[in-house]
Amino acid sequence: MADLIPSLESFKISNQKLRDVTDEFFKVTSTIEYSKIVKSNNFSLLHGTHALELLNPRLDTFLLQKSEYCIEKDLDLIEATSIISTQLKCLTCWLGQNVGVPNSLLSSEYISRILESYTRFGNFESIPMRDDSWRTVVFKFSILMISTAKFILNLALKSQIYEDEDINTNTMNLNWFFELSNNDIFKLTLISNKTWTSLKSQISTPEDVKYFHFIKESFQILQTLSSLDSIFQWEIPLFSVDQKHQDFHIKFSNKLTQMEKIVEKLNGIDLIDMDSIQPPVGSFNSNAQIKFDNQSPPKELLLLQTSWNDCTLNLTQLFNDLIDVMIVLKSKNIIEFVEWLKYLESKRNNTDSNEINGLHIIARIVFYSLMNNNQTSDANLVFNIKNLTFKDLFWTYLKDFSLKNSRIDNEMNSNKRNKNAAVLEQVDYYLDAISLFWKESVMLPTLNPSRQRQFKCKELKYWNMRQSESGSLEDYFINLNFYRANEKVYPLTFTIIFFKLKSISEVILKSIELNLFKDVREYLSVYYQLILISSQLNQQINDLILMANANNNNDSVVYLSFLKNENSLIYQLSIMKAKQFEILSFLGFNILPRNLIQTPMLTPELLYKLQWKQFHNITDPEMLSFKEVQDRLHQSKTLISDVNDFEKVLTQEMNGLVNEFTKSTSLCNALIDKMRWFKELKDVKTLKFNNLLEELTKTKLDTEELLQFVKKSNNDRDTLRKDYMVNILRLGRYSCFPGVKLNKKN
Repeated sequence: MADLIPSLESFKISNQKLRDVTDEFFKVTSTIEYSKIVKSNNFSLLHGTHALELLNPRLDTFLLQKSEYCIEKDLDLIEATSIISTQLKCLTCWLGQNVGVPNSLLSSEYISRILESYTRFGNFESIPMRDDSWRTVVFKFSILMISTAKFILNLALKSQIYEDEDINTNTMNLNWFFELSNNDIFKLTLISNKTWTSLKSQISTPEDVKYFHFIKESFQILQTLSSLDSIFQWEIPLFSVDQKHQDFHIKFSNKLTQMEKIVEKLNGIDLIDMDSIQPPVGSFNSNAQIKFDNQSPPKELLLLQTSWNDCTLNLTQLFNDLIDVMIVLKSKNIIEFVEWLKYLESKRNNTDSNEINGLHIIARIVFYSLMNNNQTSDANLVFNIKNLTFKDLFWTYLKDFSLKNSRIDNEMNSNKRNKNAAVLEQVDYYLDAISLFWKESVMLPTLNPSRQRQFKCKELKYWNMRQSESGSLEDYFINLNFYRANEKVYPLTFTIIFFKLKSISEVILKSIELNLFKDVREYLSVYYQLILISSQLNQQINDLILMANANNNNDSVVYLSFLKNENSLIYQLSIMKAKQFEILSFLGFNILPRNLIQTPMLTPELLYKLQWKQFHNITDPEMLSFKEVQDRLHQSKTLISDVNDFEKVLTQEMNGLVNEFTKSTSLCNALIDKMRWFKELKDVKTLKFNNLLEELTKTKLDTEELLQFVKKSNNDRDTLRKDYMVNILRLGRYSCFPGVKLNKKN
């Protein structure tokens, strides 16, 4: 390309004569009618593109104007506060808004100057410091910021989370990010109590006192983040946190307390009006992008557009999620462990329906690095625990879930010499194969919700394949006379079928949460399918309960009973939601959207098949066919047409669902107490049930409101469709069961 296009120097014009016309260009082009092509015969599109690239300094680092900032001048308290608070904004922009390192952290002139000094001389001697100056405090905080960023990047490299959408680093070569030992960081960032006292003595107003405490707390925020490095050296006694492991218990409790105090302080920082104080001119600029090895065009400094409130919300989310990740170590058994991971997978920190996030990125990489044991070469160990592999963990889960005291469990635990070697060999091979996949499932909290759904679709196909293999394996056990010839219970197969049905339900629920369904027609089939799958799940759990009872596995019976009642909540709410969309279909709102191209090939049946494409190869159970959905819909329309009878039936059915739902919720809470789950797990489950119950109440009100439209329509549904539109409400509603309203068109 350089050979084809002459350099700027060959035109013999100075940079001052160039003018960026990009904004004017887009202003003019925005007035052009959509899809209309505008082209001058005297100016080719290729030449026009080249001209815009040449005249846009934002596409060339070396055309940026370098900002000068007098870094040697002393700072007062307000200036130091503004720089440190903006650096924290930089950090949260990088971690929360997909902003690259150069456009956030490295835009600070202080951080840039430290890196430049260290790169040239290998030390900080070129930066004159005086102990009792605010400028020195800012320099020390900048070093702490660099070491924190380096720690995060190192963790990200060791984990699977190193993508632009998670941690943006691709805009600059970071090889020159220097390495400091923990001792070096401590020495270079330490501010003695004597120095703090001296600095505080210069303060006179109550507002200054707030700023002073903010700066001290900012150091604690980054020091706490950096101290997470120590947890990867802990000896973690999984499922046995008791008096025998007092050392771990103390370290674990101290770390949780430390992070909880940071959250308290962040809530207090919100009271300070940080946005009213601006950093000195030039202290944040594009100089780093000019000085260092930039690998792509620079961008605007978005950090200056970020409010302080957004910054503290991001930091609060970071520490709250870190606390939740650490709490998994409170698990007393594998069932608690898996249930808490399910919570981490579905935890959401925002109410914006258009941007559904999972755990904070730092919590995700800490969780991955902690659990996947990045300290040794053996990647199969869990939490760096000697002799505990993911295969061992999976077998423990299978036992506690359904296989305890089963024939396979008894054979594996037997001390007799004449064990069935053929059976044990096949079971070992089976566990090897599935545990590799289960490890990925355990790591789901490290993915964002969209990636989680992609994995769930993959998981669904996997369990479908394993179901037939498990059946064949257990038939083989009958041939070996390991199972009785009249064996009716296939423990492995029964368990795999449960996993598959659960995966189907989770794929559908995540698809609803991610707003992948857009109209009445799609939502109706969604809740029809959920009713079917939830019913099948209950039946499958009943079979597992019978098996556990036969094996005197009481703990499993209690847990399976909990799962059955929890699933019943989804079943009952899905029935209520289906009623809503049946009413909307009766009113005529289930027709294809008009913006779709109406061709003979584009039929409702084709769109239905596309909607459920990922389930086409799934058998046992078969998903509802298009004809079955249409038949159900026809029956519901026939019932609704007699409004008076329908109102009585609907009212009676809704009241019955509310009563059943309340019973299931009470049973869930009672079973949680019986299982003695740790407090945090019990609290999140209780909150989930309360939110589902609240959604059931709102859904009942929405359905009654829709019923009034049926009464008002007087069979003139065409006019109703012209005057009203369906709104799917997400804000303030349960993510997998959004609200439905008919609103008058503007």
